[in-house]
Formats: sequence, C-alpha cells, structure tokens
Amino acid sequence: MALFLFPIHIFVFARRAALALLLFGIMAPSNIALATDSSVISIYKDDLYASQGDRTRLFLKASESNAPNVFFIKGDKPRIVIDFKGAELSRAFSALSQGKAYLPGAGGITKLRFAPRGQRDMRFVADLEQDAKYLSHSFDRGVLEVVVDYARGGQSAGLQAARADAMPIPRLKPGLYAQNHDIIPTPRLKASRRKNLVKLVTRKPVIVIDPGHGGRDPGAIGAARVVEEHVVLKAAMELRRQLQASGKYKIVLTRTNDTYIDHDKRVLIARKAGADLFISLHADSLASSSARGASVYTLSSRAEARTHKIVSVQNWVLDVDLTTTSDPVSNILVDLAQRKTLTKSENFSKILIPELKESSRLLANTHRRAGYYVLLAPDVPAVLLELGFLSNPQDEKLLNTAAHRKKLMGSVARAIDTYFAQKSFK
Repeated sequence: MALFLFPIHIFVFARRAALALLLFGIMAPSNIALATDSSVISIYKDDLYASQGDRTRLFLKASESNAPNVFFIKGDKPRIVIDFKGAELSRAFSALSQGKAYLPGAGGITKLRFAPRGQRDMRFVADLEQDAKYLSHSFDRGVLEVVVDYARGGQSAGLQAARADAMPIPRLKPGLYAQNHDIIPTPRLKASRRKNLVKLVTRKPVIVIDPGHGGRDPGAIGAARVVEEHVVLKAAMELRRQLQASGKYKIVLTRTNDTYIDHDKRVLIARKAGADLFISLHADSLASSSARGASVYTLSSRAEARTHKIVSVQNWVLDVDLTTTSDPVSNILVDLAQRKTLTKSENFSKILIPELKESSRLLANTHRRAGYYVLLAPDVPAVLLELGFLSNPQDEKLLNTAAHRKKLMGSVARAIDTYFAQKSFK
C-alpha cells in the first residue's frame, strides 16, 4: 500500500497547486476571464450607452442567459435597478470604473452605480435625470437593453411641438412696460389648447383598491349570512366607479371577482402599479354583537421590523447607496423609504376619518394601528378600512345595501380628492 500512497499524494498536491495558480490568475492570461460558474457582466460591443433623440439606451452583456430582475423606482430621484444573480464584473468593466463604484451616465442617465449584492449577485442602479422616464427593457441572448425617455429641460417632444404652435407673447423694453402694460393685451392660448398642454405634463395618481378575502377565504359571515368577501368587493367596485367618473385617477383593483389573492401578491400588485395610495377594504366581526362602526388602520411602529424581512425575502428594491456596504442592503432600503411613507399614510387617515363620520357611524378610537401584511410595503402609503361589523345586525343590514355602500364610498372618494389636492404629481 505504501508504494501507491506517494504517487497519489503527489498527484493531489499538483492538482491543488494548479487550481490555486489558476484562481490567482498566474496561469490565466490577463485578457481572458477566469472560468467560473458565475455570469460575467461586461459592456456590450464597447458601448454602454446609445442616444437617439429623446431616447437613451443602456446595454449590459451577460455571459450567461439568466435574465436579470429590473425595477423602476419613481420619485424625486428616479432610478432603474438591475439585479443579476450569480454574477460578477468583467475585468474590462472593473478597469473602466478605475476602482470607483460607478460609471458616468449619458442622456437621461446621470450615473450607473454597481456593487456586489450578497455573496454571488451584482446590483446595478441607473440614476435618471429628474424628467427622465423608464420606458422598457429587454433581455435577448445575454444582452440587456434598457430604454429611457428624456427630453432636456423637462419638455417632451409632444410638449415642445405644442408650444411651438402656440402664439408668442410679445415683450416690451423695461422702460416702456410701466406706461404701456394696461393698453397692450397679452395673447393667450385657447382654453382647449391649454387643456391639451396640461394633459402632456400631468400624471394621474394611481389608486389601488384591495377588496379583502375572496375565493377560499370568505372572511366574516354575519347573522343574516352576509359574507365579507362579497360586501367588500361590491364596495370596491362602487369606489372605483366614483373615482373613474371624476377622471382624476388611474384605478387598479387587486381582485375583481370571487378569487383569493395571497397577501404578498396584493402588495406586489400595488408596487408594480406604482401606487400612490393603497386602500384595503374589510368588514369586522366580534363574538359580541354590540360593537359597530367603521375604523381605519395604519401600520404600527411595532410591525415595522416585519417590513425589513419581507423586503429581503421578496427582493424589493427601494432607495440605496451601493457604495455603502457595511450595513445589510435590505435595512438601508427600508429605513430610507418607510418613514416618509408612514407619514403619508397617517395624513390620509386623518383626512379620511372626518369624511367617514359624515356617512357612517364610527367605532370609538377610530384610528388604530396594526401590523397587517397589506400595510407593510415601505414605499406605498396604505390604510386598511373596516367598513363596519357584520357581527352587528344594524351594520350588517347597512353594508348589504347599495345605497349605504355608495354613501360610504363617497366619503372615501372625497378624502382621496382632498389628499391629492395637497400634493403635486407629474
């Protein structure tokens, strides 16, 4: 046996030595990427960006065909986040950045940031100009193309054309203005043209209405057999009807029939829609039949820690500085977004409760706080509205009538109008 041990040890040692030399780049030419099971991210055909008119395109090349996750985050600092799983930067990409964690942008992209995410993944964040908008992305044969629309000076091509057709406003020399401004009229656009200009530069707020329960989960059932899932769906439909009639909002429902939607999917629907407000509708129930009245829930401070967990599990993307790697990314994401969102939720609840008082009886201590899952999205202002108690005969009877639901949802619609009248949207 001893005669065979020596050659075997020599072979194992030689194989390990060769592997070590390969990993440290001694055996690999400097212009060839090391063989690993990771996808190597590089610049496609030496062009990171391409611009044509108002469009800016970002190109990234992956050596593997696994499509990345791409997210758009609106707000004061719009950005596109790209996550590649099992990936690393190519040597050429790293050399181009010269040791920095970003590359300069072009067109509608101000900067491209990047950093490892966890042990094996890479994250890229394309910071956009304030007026830039994400249009689309595609991934074909390892090439990711992200398209951004950007009109310099904040004017889209359509708006520029409209203004080019508008009548110019004459100007007087400063010395002549005081004596002539009362007699020289200022040409103005027709009302129809002014309306068209406004349409080009405004964005309708997105309202996501979430009728609770559904499908295999009927929710509460009253003494007269009124079922919560049916009542809240009818209320959601009525609220959608009233909001659509105003023409002010884009409305999304998490469900439109008797179907069960998982809680996490309800929240993801709101985030995917870019919700500016999320309203979850429910009907309460207790063992006692004496309690009655509507109530409003917002996220409790004790439940904020749950948000960190679901952001990490579901790979949500919020606001993050990728050059800071000392703290867990998920914690940074949540902390930057959550405080502002909670404030917005609280503000809306303060507007909603007085409106509800005009159309419905309210539960004592109307504004309540809890850790309901549908309230956990750290970047979507959200409330959960309990319309009343199905365990109370009076509330059950009222909630089962179209007239009462119309009146109740009218209060919600007015609260929404007031809330968004205090804000400005693009």
